[in-house]
Amino acid sequence: MSTQGRALGVLVKTFPKISETFILAELLGLERAGFDLTIFSLQRPTDAISQPAMSRLRARIVYLCDDAPTPAHRVSRHVVAALRTPVAWASAWQDVALQSNGLAARDVDAALALADALRQHSVPHLHAHFIDRTGAIGQMAARFAGIGSSISAHAKDIYLANPAALRRRLARARFTTTCTEYNRAALAAVAPPGTSLHRIYHGIDAARFQAMPALPATAAERDERPVLRLLAVGRLRPKKGFATLLQACALLRDRGVSARCEIVGYGEQREQLEAMIGDLALEGRVELRGKMSHRDLIEVYRQADVFVAPCEIAADGDRDGIPNVLLEAMSMRLAVVSTPVSGIPEIVRDGFNGLLVPPSDPALLAAALETLAGDPTKRYRLGREARRSVLEQFGEETNLQSLVSLLECCLDDGAPITIAEPAVHG
Repeated sequence: MSTQGRALGVLVKTFPKISETFILAELLGLERAGFDLTIFSLQRPTDAISQPAMSRLRARIVYLCDDAPTPAHRVSRHVVAALRTPVAWASAWQDVALQSNGLAARDVDAALALADALRQHSVPHLHAHFIDRTGAIGQMAARFAGIGSSISAHAKDIYLANPAALRRRLARARFTTTCTEYNRAALAAVAPPGTSLHRIYHGIDAARFQAMPALPATAAERDERPVLRLLAVGRLRPKKGFATLLQACALLRDRGVSARCEIVGYGEQREQLEAMIGDLALEGRVELRGKMSHRDLIEVYRQADVFVAPCEIAADGDRDGIPNVLLEAMSMRLAVVSTPVSGIPEIVRDGFNGLLVPPSDPALLAAALETLAGDPTKRYRLGREARRSVLEQFGEETNLQSLVSLLECCLDDGAPITIAEPAVHG
């Protein structure tokens, strides 16, 4: 079925956001599929840099934070909504009264502003990223505007959410997608009967993320690169496990393993990690690289020997799904070391296409890295199988087509279809 010229609205919290490359990749894919997109963003971007791929996006971007109604206009919006859609208006205030994931009066105002924008741009369906506050605002706005809505759920928006709030949002969505089988099972546990819930992996452009590492054939060639180059990428927050990685780097040093680690990313844990680097005397061995565009990151991938994703479950329950950077590194034929947290075992099979160690265990993480430091042949084999696994499970177009099919069905005003999902390996 052709989607040529079919209008679609997409709601996000902040756009563009350099740490949410999976959203940009999806938007570009939907445009390739023929959708005419309008992106609604609750906030303006704060990143000083953006991904080069933004230049290819044709979509209109509407910043809802720019909507500043007068008090009279605000009251008028509420009166019109109460008269036009009384059930939706009452339901929105019920959510606020229930303190559903911290929803407040300002969120109803945002939903009313979004509903006006949906009508202005003649949007027939709204797809929201994240099932937390953003998804709730999207659902309220869609009900005010008299259109359908759907949601993509990802990580902390699932695990930090009130189960009752999740259940309401799942029930109201035409369909909900999530990016791992682990996430799907967690949502299914609270979803009401009849929920249209689908696992759709984030696809990756494997043609863009590729490298051809040479297999060292002789001891002389191996001696030319005596320092193991470790790379980690992600937001600097507890669930990424970077504190554990620093402890592992200190153990590698104490065991006489020459290794240098680069951590690319930004976030609230930066000062803590900088202090740890000093306390552990890792200056010159570990570097925090800060924000980086994908173009520059690809070159950093190419210089690395091992990619480390020591993910863990944070004290508040926050956790990753399958980090996109893990897929990128595997596509680049890097040997990866990660943990069996959340959806990671759906792509990394221990000893076959990567290594898995228990989370929050610097000694076992250091031992795995030490093994790879002394075995370049194993690094090569793991990297080769890693790329093969990504190509089999995470092809960009295959996974995108599943989302396209669901959106087509909603635009045709039919019940969401059951999609054929890729097999899960584990």
